[in-house]
Amino acid sequence: MTVQLLIFILALIAVIFFFKNFNACVYFVVIVDIFLRVVTALKLNYLRSDAFSFLGVIPGDVPSILRSFDLGVFNEILMIVYLIIYIIFEILIIRLFIKRKF
Repeated sequence: MTVQLLIFILALIAVIFFFKNFNACVYFVVIVDIFLRVVTALKLNYLRSDAFSFLGVIPGDVPSILRSFDLGVFNEILMIVYLIIYIIFEILIIRLFIKRKF
């Protein structure tokens, strides 16, 4: 197991243990993915590579963490679960937006 995948799984287990809520798991995965994408964008566009070389070990996004193994069909299943999590996140955000009073 790669270190990034191990850290991601341990953090997801911690979220499940502390919050005991499926929505918290969905929000956790999306928050981690957005954070990794922002760090990657900063790393590629604005930050100097010699000053911030430690950012090279940070993966680009959650799918790159999930693809760190070459497990064939299991990777495809994980990517489908990832897509389902994003669909659930969209539903939660849309429902929150509709309930909001302007």
